[in-house]
Amino acid sequence: MECVDVYDNKGDKLGYTKERNKLERGENRLSCFAWIINDKREILIQQQVANAKNCPNMWETVSGGAIAGDTKLSGTIREIKEELGIDANPDNMELIGAYKRYNDFVIVYLLKQNVALEEITMQPDEVQNVKYVKVEEYEKMIKEGLAVESGFDILKQYIDNYYNKYMVIIDGKRQILDYDE
Repeated sequence: MECVDVYDNKGDKLGYTKERNKLERGENRLSCFAWIINDKREILIQQQVANAKNCPNMWETVSGGAIAGDTKLSGTIREIKEELGIDANPDNMELIGAYKRYNDFVIVYLLKQNVALEEITMQPDEVQNVKYVKVEEYEKMIKEGLAVESGFDILKQYIDNYYNKYMVIIDGKRQILDYDE
């Protein structure tokens, strides 16, 4: 059985480990989500296998539980490697958000890295397909019940506030413009 580091309700590590499914009230574990985005501003999504315990055949991002000894970053990098066979460059990763749910703290990273679909090695017991989509397309998939919403609102907010904009200096004044302007 897999052991996890235990955190309190404030997100502080308590200094001991437990089996992932044996957590009691007030004990939490760390979950790692990673959105992968390429230079075309497309996100890489994966489809759960048909016999998945949660969300069978649904599209989602890389996600999984940190194991004992993982940091936020190392746990996320490990999940990316396990599920898709991608060697994530830590310099291209940015922590974009976190939230509390049930008995875990979910941290959400963005990996800005171009990955060719043919280079992906899907974990056969978890992932049956991968593809790139625009953020708007994924949002539509959520509304149609084809995709998992978990962590998407954090990605969307990040992209809306930071990724789709850039700073320019016009007449000596700094201005933020959308890429499309």
